[in-house]
Amino acid sequence: MAQKQRLADFDKRLHAANMVCTLHREQNDFPPSFYGDLLLQHFCIIVCHSGSFRFVCNGEEHHAEAEQTVFLSKGCRFHISERNSECLYSLVLYRTDYIRDILGTTILGMRFYEIKYPMDCRVWHTCQEAEITHYISLLSTFSSRTRSEFANNEKTLLLLALTYRLCNIYSRFTADKPTARNPKAEVYMKLLRLIQKHYMSERGVKFYAEKLCLSPKYLSTIVKELSGFTVQQLVFQAITKQAIFYLKNTEKSIKEISDLLHFANASDFGTFFKKQTGLSPKHYKQTDLGQK
Repeated sequence: MAQKQRLADFDKRLHAANMVCTLHREQNDFPPSFYGDLLLQHFCIIVCHSGSFRFVCNGEEHHAEAEQTVFLSKGCRFHISERNSECLYSLVLYRTDYIRDILGTTILGMRFYEIKYPMDCRVWHTCQEAEITHYISLLSTFSSRTRSEFANNEKTLLLLALTYRLCNIYSRFTADKPTARNPKAEVYMKLLRLIQKHYMSERGVKFYAEKLCLSPKYLSTIVKELSGFTVQQLVFQAITKQAIFYLKNTEKSIKEISDLLHFANASDFGTFFKKQTGLSPKHYKQTDLGQK
């Protein structure tokens, strides 16, 4: 009875579009919604500990057994078609948009693999099932009703750590696969290199579009599709990171940093920095010094 209630509660959280939904070592059954035609709004990971189950993803049937991990992409249509009595699993569904500001562009590690290998579903023995399960176990301790700022920050950082772990798994499993040419991904990688080279002096989309022989509109469409950011947001991220480095690791004055980053004056730099971080350069530096 307790398990049925947990599964029903899970369904409520899932349809409430929560940041993260977990089930840790639930045995014998899946949530009721998993047996219908479920359109996933989250990234989903299911670790099979024992037994086996079958499921259908976008019309194709798949099989998962003990010591295998199922990865399902957001936007998949998915349902469980069969499970055996020994089935024991852990699962987590989470929305990466909640950690995008912290993660920056590294979430694209996984997004690029989805682009290069356009599969909605993967079933792998990753050799890291225990580690993934440990993350799920830690995340399952957080109640959806948690209001503590510290607890919410801890949960966000756990999701960030889990995402890095998954990126590492993806990169290892795709390292030896032949890569089909993907023009959009190539454009994006070229853009990142250009931004790294020119961000201190060039802020505009037009400059980068001309360097790539593309229209600003088309470049903006590609970047938004792959990353969720605009070109200018990517440039601003690079500027902000460099500014933070100067503030935290050098004795340079705010005026000197402003000049190095090619702002018209310290006031313009201060306005930009506060918009990006919520703090003025002076307060950011004082806060950082106070934490040391």
